[in-house]
Amino acid sequence: MPDERRKDKRYKCLLPAQVLQAEGKEKLVQRTTVHDFSRGGCKLIINIVTLDPGSDIELELYVPEKGLKTMLRAEIAWKKMAGDKLEIGLKIKDMKREAKEEILKWIAPVGLETKKK
Repeated sequence: MPDERRKDKRYKCLLPAQVLQAEGKEKLVQRTTVHDFSRGGCKLIINIVTLDPGSDIELELYVPEKGLKTMLRAEIAWKKMAGDKLEIGLKIKDMKREAKEEILKWIAPVGLETKKK
């Protein structure tokens, strides 16, 4: 996905997560890692290869160093293969504001977490 389509700056990170539900997949639980995160979205690398843009996905996201665990619902905005894994870009639809702010404080350098102009 081209950077100019993003409203918010993304920050590289490696946050453990678990896919709890994905459209068309019943009782799905898969460990994954969030590789970047912003106010509006994030990028995952997963083993599931049948997820398509427009599908909904539900994750549990962890920040072990902060003792934080939170849920988020998102829409898959894009996907691309990276070797035998699938990279997916997510547009966050529902996430607790306090949890999002705490994650951004943890991964973003102070003063740099601002909207793109």
